[in-house]
Order: sequence, then structure tokens, then C-alpha cells
Amino acid sequence: MSEEQTRNLAGRTLAPEELLPAHNLCMLNHDILVELLRSGERHGAFVEPITLRDNKDRDELEGADDVFEWLQRTGRLDDRVRVLRRVAFPALLSDFLHFVFEALETSRKGKLSVSYALIRKPLQENLFLLEVISTDLDEFAHHLVDNPMLLRAQKAGGIEAHRRRIAKALDVLGEQDRFDAAYLAQLRYERNVDDGFDGSCNKAVHLFTEHPAIRTEPLNVNFIFSDWDAKLTQWYYLYSRLPYVLYYARLLVEHVCSTFAQTDPVYLADMERRVAAGTIMWARNVDADYRHPSIEHFVDVTRERLAHACRAAGHREPMLSDLPKMLATGAFPE
Repeated sequence: MSEEQTRNLAGRTLAPEELLPAHNLCMLNHDILVELLRSGERHGAFVEPITLRDNKDRDELEGADDVFEWLQRTGRLDDRVRVLRRVAFPALLSDFLHFVFEALETSRKGKLSVSYALIRKPLQENLFLLEVISTDLDEFAHHLVDNPMLLRAQKAGGIEAHRRRIAKALDVLGEQDRFDAAYLAQLRYERNVDDGFDGSCNKAVHLFTEHPAIRTEPLNVNFIFSDWDAKLTQWYYLYSRLPYVLYYARLLVEHVCSTFAQTDPVYLADMERRVAAGTIMWARNVDADYRHPSIEHFVDVTRERLAHACRAAGHREPMLSDLPKMLATGAFPE
């Protein structure tokens, strides 16, 4: 497909048409989390109730300048942990969604250096904090109160420390058989490989980079001389990997939210069918040069789980012809 052919696809995007299923799948994962955030705000899910012992407690709380200081002074450390989780979660999620949305919007418009610059923070930092909250809430609260710098992803250690944390999160999610912790860590944090976001994101942020793995070549300035072929490479890589990471991110967010506010399981199952259908459709369009065993395994398990869910509900396994309707409406086959 030539540049001219892709310039105004239905007036919506510059990206090649075959990448639109991936873009829409990323947006679907994003939109589900937007609705989770909106619903939580509407229903007061992000307000932590505190049981007051007596009128003295009530008077002290109402007169306190710092609620967290009052919680600590009165020995309510468990309450403090829970309050911090409920306060931090919607703020972290909102920030995550803002960056992901703008990264996808700028990608749609062909502004790929901006897309890669924007995607780094949510994948490396916001998800890091959500993983800490899901695996060690006490550690999260302790560091946030005493030394927030210890909650920087860069302070977590090397790539192996990231892998261990992600593996713990996958254990909590019950998803260790579907996602590859080492590969997720590589995609988000490893700079010394071609298959990872960190190197490209650093180049997108900085005009010149000196790390040996991403050193700017002579007679070059990072990203700004990208021709159409370079943009295609950037697009194909972004959309061959981002749906995988965002699927994991959605499950992680849904889990953290479930620790203090339950979502209707029927709704969750409906959304899961839609995303699973979109994932299978996306995988069929991934260029052969951008396929990876960990992602193919993820798609295979997702396909098996979708088939099982359909059988358990009394329906046949979905065929390829069923997937577009399932993606659009959540409908079971037939």
C-alpha cells in the first residue's frame, strides 16, 4: 500500500489499513478502563470508609489538617494503607489512560515520535505502581509515605527484578500460563535489544542518545528524519506489541479495582469476549516479520479460553466468521 493510498482512510487515519484492527483493539482495552474509572467515580468506589470509635475520633478527624497524619497518630495503619490505595488508584489509572489515548491518537495521525515518547511513562511507571499495589500493598503505602523515590521504576533493580515483580503480578492474576513475565519485562524495560519499547521511546524523547545500544548514528538526529519506510517500521512494531501489553494492563487494573469494588461478572465476561475476539482478529494481521512466540502463545491461550467460555454457556466454539459480531456486541456464536 502506497503512502497516497493510506493518507485518508475514511478521513480517520494515516496508518496502513491492515493495522486498524490493532489500533481499534488498543482503543477497546483503553475504553473499557475508561468506563471502569467513570463507573467507579459515579458510585463512590474510590472513597474509603473509616470506622470512627467515638465522638472524639470524629472531632479529631474533622479538625485534622492532614488525614494521613491523623491515621498514623491514631494507630490506624491498616486504614491508611486502604485509603492510600483508593486515592492513588483512580489517579494512576486516569494518568495512564491519558497517555495511552494520546499515544494512540498521535499514532493515528502519523506523529510516531510523539507516540513513542508518550507510551514510555504508562508502560514503565504507571504499570509498575499498579504491580506493586497488587503484589505488596503494604510496601507501596510505606514507601509512598516515607520515601516516594523508592517507588520509581528505575529504583526497582535490573531487568531480572522487573521480571520477578511481573511474575508475582501474573500469579495474583492467575495469568502465568498466558503471559510471559520475562517478555513483558523486556518489552517495557530492556534497552539492549531490538525487540523492546525502551530504546525507541528514548530515541523519541531525545534528539541524541549515547547509550551504546541506542547511540545516535553519524549524520542522524533521532526520529526527525524518518521517511515513509521508517514510519511503517515504527507503526508495524507498535501495533504488533502494544495490544499484548495493554491486554495485560487491563487485567491488572481490573484486579486492583476488584480488591475494593466488585464489577458485575456478567459485564466483565462480556468485555472479555469482545477483547478476546478482537485479539484473535488482530493476531491474524500481524506481519510475519513481527511475530513472536510469547505473543503467539498468548493468542493461542486466549482462543482456547474463548472457546471454553462459549461451550460453558451452551454455545458452539466461535468460528472466524463469528468474531466481528462478538467484537462489536459481545454476542455468542449464533
